[in-house]
Amino acid sequence: MAGDITRLKTSWTKFDAVQVINIIGNNELANYLSGQEGIDHPILKSYLGIKELTDPVPKYWYEVIKNYPHLRKMFTLLAGLYTHHSNIEDFANQYSSFNMGGVFKMGEGGKHQTNMRSALVEGGASLTSYRRKVNVPYEFTKIFEQENIGVLFKDLLKERLIRCGFSKEEITEEFFEIAFQNNFHKTISLNKQQFKNWLEGKSISQLKAFNYDLNDLKKTYHETNCIQVSQWLTSWDEVNFDLPMRKKPQGHFYMFKMDIRVLKRISDVHRRKAKKPRAEEINIQRSLKEERSHEIRNYVESGFPLSTLNDKDRLDPENQKLKMPGMLPTAILVNILGKNQKRGNSIINDADLITIKNEAGITKLVLPENVFSDTWMPELKPIEIIDGQHRLWAFDESEKINGDFEVPVVAYYDLDRAWQAYLFYMINIKPKKINTSLGYDLYPLLRTQEWLENSKEGLKVYRETRAQELVEALWLFEESPWHKRISMLGEESSYISQNAFIRALSDSYFRKVRRDISGLFGDVLKKRNFEELKWVRAQQAGFLILLWDEIAKALNTDNTKDGEIEWVDMLRKENVQMTLFEKELRLDKSFISKNSNLSRDQGVTGISMFSNDFFYVLANESEIDLNEIDWDSEIDERQIDSGSIDLAINKFVSHPVYTYVQLFAREVIKLDWRTSSAEFEDENKREFQKKYRGSGGYREIWNDLLKIFLSSKNEKVKHYSSILAQMK
Repeated sequence: MAGDITRLKTSWTKFDAVQVINIIGNNELANYLSGQEGIDHPILKSYLGIKELTDPVPKYWYEVIKNYPHLRKMFTLLAGLYTHHSNIEDFANQYSSFNMGGVFKMGEGGKHQTNMRSALVEGGASLTSYRRKVNVPYEFTKIFEQENIGVLFKDLLKERLIRCGFSKEEITEEFFEIAFQNNFHKTISLNKQQFKNWLEGKSISQLKAFNYDLNDLKKTYHETNCIQVSQWLTSWDEVNFDLPMRKKPQGHFYMFKMDIRVLKRISDVHRRKAKKPRAEEINIQRSLKEERSHEIRNYVESGFPLSTLNDKDRLDPENQKLKMPGMLPTAILVNILGKNQKRGNSIINDADLITIKNEAGITKLVLPENVFSDTWMPELKPIEIIDGQHRLWAFDESEKINGDFEVPVVAYYDLDRAWQAYLFYMINIKPKKINTSLGYDLYPLLRTQEWLENSKEGLKVYRETRAQELVEALWLFEESPWHKRISMLGEESSYISQNAFIRALSDSYFRKVRRDISGLFGDVLKKRNFEELKWVRAQQAGFLILLWDEIAKALNTDNTKDGEIEWVDMLRKENVQMTLFEKELRLDKSFISKNSNLSRDQGVTGISMFSNDFFYVLANESEIDLNEIDWDSEIDERQIDSGSIDLAINKFVSHPVYTYVQLFAREVIKLDWRTSSAEFEDENKREFQKKYRGSGGYREIWNDLLKIFLSSKNEKVKHYSSILAQMK
């Protein structure tokens, strides 16, 4: 073979090698190909696999940009690894853990290495908190979970091999042999079989094999006898059932038993990406705690108290006398989906529906035939779990069980989502007196229920306490532009007070119904089938931190040249003493000045109000699904810790909504944010700025921001702003 991968040697000493990831991720490629925006041409051409900017861009790039918006950045990151032979060699031999990721270690590579570290963060493989660390953990798992995108990456690798000098005939006949010989699979932390399967279009997470014959279960559970239980009082007819998600339930439910593996196979818990691949290990609710399922599994296998011991002691022969049956007699509560039901962007297929039939007084639950095929991967499963997910996820549906393990099931049919939230609340929260605010994360639909509004532990608790929690997160998180810059204890300070920030969030992101626009974190999306935004507290905090961070970045000297925006230039001339925190965060004087409304109540409230409304419209009207953002079980819904915020921010950066966050920030800084006490060359301008003072100033800021957004050069920003203008 005449090919040599050392011919791949595109420079990584320029930051442009990182910039390409954001250019493609934000779908701005056309501007750079046309020369409207500047970048190092050899680097861009190397990524794309073209010789001249006027050459046709390979089709696979447009396929990725169009069909996989949430994976654009990671695809581009992987493409970048194969632009220099040292990347291929180092990731294969030094960094890879061979488990879809590894640990990048800073050495003496200078700019090449610092740029590679930034690329891992920008590409969504590493968390933002590792941007300045020596050891940087990374993982590529989410792109490998996606079907068909690997076929496009194979085309990209073929282009790289042609660049290395391999002939088209060699590549056609010996592609995998060449790739394995040059450790292409190790570079992205895959074994040979995983690499081959992914490049052939398979999701690696779908390669699970069943250790038993599904037909053995079909004989027993294809048709299952069940009991119909009537439960309806005449007085219940007086309840108002004409509200969204509250249609009148049937006056009965069903009880039956089922092998726990079959039940898991036909069940979903709907707090995940609607378009995400359906392999079992990723079809999980956000609030699923894997350690809890692991505890249940240990209990099932060895009972109490043996299950409470550590792994070593539990396997000790001397302790086997402690073994007891791990019985789970309590029922799992489910809802059986009816015809044409939709969850997220998925609609249940008729072939996947469960039917209930009654013959000669015997009621039977009939499962679809295809459930018992090992290739069954439905768009939407026929059962959704209301309560009991941890018991289900204690089992692997592909495993063989020595003996029998059936569970009792209580099932409603076509039960509307508000009633599911109601049942969840009464089972899990009301009797246990746990933190009710946490309950609204475990089941986000509770955030929108009016029947909780006036209860002692109702929605007001969620809104007020959550706003306070988010302000504390903005203050504590080290990468936040508000880190140590909020007056938390009511003391005299030049910083905005905690109470003012809480009020700003309560009146915006948590407000309940203002005509057609509500709080993004506190109400349903009316044009999204009245779906609630399912973000837990770490995601809510991460979004707000990212939003303000992008505003701070937009004001940075690197992005706003002297004189380009007058008000910024004027505030930079002030003699402002910056704290250590502000210097480390590289905050601009125009952001932190006492004469900047951005650091005061007026700016925080004004931006909170307008950003909520803009992103509510975006979530409600656009093709972007904010509920499809990846969720990791490592993100703890029970508290707002730095690690969970970091993970959440990383997910936002890898999602198409990030483009709009950046665009939002760029438009926001076009408003003159000076207070009337700042320096002005034009006294008329000072008088103009006085309108932003007082409680009426919030609305003035909102109106002036809308004017700026309506005149944006970005057509999408202008489009959603025009919708907002019609709804105000």
